[in-house]
Amino acid sequence: MTGDDPADSGIDLREVPLSALEHYAYCHRQTALIHVEGVWSESVDTVRGDLSHTTVDLPGLQRRRGLTVIRSLPVWSQTHGLRGICDVVEFEGSTATPVEYKVGRHKAGGPAELQLGGQALCLLEAGFDVPTGYIYSVAERRRHAVPIDADLLDRVTTAAIAVRRLMDTPALPTARNDARCRKCSLREDCLPELTDGRRQGTPNLFTPRPLGQWRD
Repeated sequence: MTGDDPADSGIDLREVPLSALEHYAYCHRQTALIHVEGVWSESVDTVRGDLSHTTVDLPGLQRRRGLTVIRSLPVWSQTHGLRGICDVVEFEGSTATPVEYKVGRHKAGGPAELQLGGQALCLLEAGFDVPTGYIYSVAERRRHAVPIDADLLDRVTTAAIAVRRLMDTPALPTARNDARCRKCSLREDCLPELTDGRRQGTPNLFTPRPLGQWRD
């Protein structure tokens, strides 16, 4: 990346959490709510995610047959202003392989790959070779290989610039208000039906809505 990349200016960059890269790929408004406004709400999916990380969130180190496995490893990139924690990194000689745990089923090209790419970028800056990373799907109980190529790293650096710009902007982005919102734990904080920019005029927030049809 060149031109408008803040990394080229030689100034200290505002740090972007690695988790914000995945949030940004999923929803810009969700990113701002979490990383700018400090909003967070639990849901069944977030609790499942926390439980699935119970083991890898405990820092630890194992060695076997020339392989060193480190859990909960802090990483950072001074060049691109990134910082976060890798769930698992496997080291073999000069090669590092990050493994990111996700509770749901793997989606090729999904937002999780951007977070994994951010981890790889930090490990590359630390001097390691990082040809491949893995996303471990707890639901599927298997790893999915993700090539750490130039395209993924370019997407990471572009997203980091965009997230930093978003963090410096006082106004929240408009909501997506699509299928993704149904699973978002921040739905009640976001109110996508009112914040998607499609409504004209000021919504009436004081008139009760009709009761729904309940089947208990």
